Amino acid sequence: MKNFYSLITIVAASFAANAQATIITQWDFDDPDYTLAANPTTGNGTFGIIGGVTENLNSNAMPVGNPSTGKAYSIKGFPAQGLDSGTAGYQFSVNTTGYENITLSFDPRSSNTGSKWMQYEMSTDGTTWTVLGNNNGVLANDFNNPVSLTLPTTADNQATLTFKLVSIFEPSTQAYTPVGTTSTYGTGGAWRIDNLTVSGEVITTSIKENNIDGLNIFPNPANDVLNITSNSTLDKNVQLFDLTGKKVLDVTTVSQVNISTLKAGIYVAKINEAGKTATRKVIIK
Repeated sequence: MKNFYSLITIVAASFAANAQATIITQWDFDDPDYTLAANPTTGNGTFGIIGGVTENLNSNAMPVGNPSTGKAYSIKGFPAQGLDSGTAGYQFSVNTTGYENITLSFDPRSSNTGSKWMQYEMSTDGTTWTVLGNNNGVLANDFNNPVSLTLPTTADNQATLTFKLVSIFEPSTQAYTPVGTTSTYGTGGAWRIDNLTVSGEVITTSIKENNIDGLNIFPNPANDVLNITSNSTLDKNVQLFDLTGKKVLDVTTVSQVNISTLKAGIYVAKINEAGKTATRKVIIK
């Protein structure tokens, strides 16, 4: 409960000043049990590996991370030289509903025989992928090249936003280039990733256009009942999300929503009516 109210205090302050970034989901991978390390340490999301790679373990544990007092999530078993560029690496998904100006950051590392080229991709439906760019071949056998990406606006306010971090051929070639200048690329070359973080700014009413004609939410702050009206009497689907991105309510109504079971705090309401959508900040007291 203390952490919950601390988060409210931080976010309330950000509304009073300029919008500030909030961690939506984060993985620090420090759990000694690597199967549990795949769970977020902040927020909600899913994390996995793709393209036939496997976990790179030492005595059933992951190698050191950044800082070295923790651990990183390491993988090996990449495609053979000249095959399957852009298929193998990490994949993870988060919920950015109620957030905009999304950023992605992480600390990568590779062994000397691993590919030094990493490509970043994003999808809002899990099928169509947008290439965000690559690391310019700077992956090294250390954590000295952290990655920080500002994502396109299509990443804002998405129920499921999925990313891939994959190994690619060196551009304009058909071959993987190893990290070590005197090394030969090998499928056992291992990657590590640490401090994987997706952040964003909470969408406020003042900067979010209302696409539902005459939308009105009252009272706000509210206690037990939230009234949601518009110029029409059509059904409205109302979803409420807490500030970790967790959906806490999903109902369809004409005008009234019972919120008596929800804890006091700041929430983001996503309202859908006849194909139109609006997002609003809601305070429950």
